[in-house]
Amino acid sequence: MEPFLRILRSNPLFIYVLAGVLAILLGVITVTYQGENTSLQQVFYAGVLQPVFGNESGSLAYAILFVLLNWAIGYILYKKKIYIKI
Repeated sequence: MEPFLRILRSNPLFIYVLAGVLAILLGVITVTYQGENTSLQQVFYAGVLQPVFGNESGSLAYAILFVLLNWAIGYILYKKKIYIKI
C-alpha cells in the first residue's frame, strides 16, 4: 500500500477543494431524523458516532473519518493515475 502522504500529495489542491465542498454539503443537506430536520453531518454524528464513542471521542472519530474519506478519494485518483491540476 502506498504511503498515506504520497497519495495526498498527488492532488492536494483538488482534495482541499473537495473537502470544503463535502463539508458544506454535509452541513446543508437536511433530512428528517427523529421528527426534526437536521443536517446529514448531525445525523451521522448523533445517530452513529456519539452513541458509540461519546461526545469528545465521537467528534474526533468524525474528523478522522472525514479525513479518511478525502484520502480514499485521493487514493482512487492516484491508483487510476488521474492528476487534476487546478
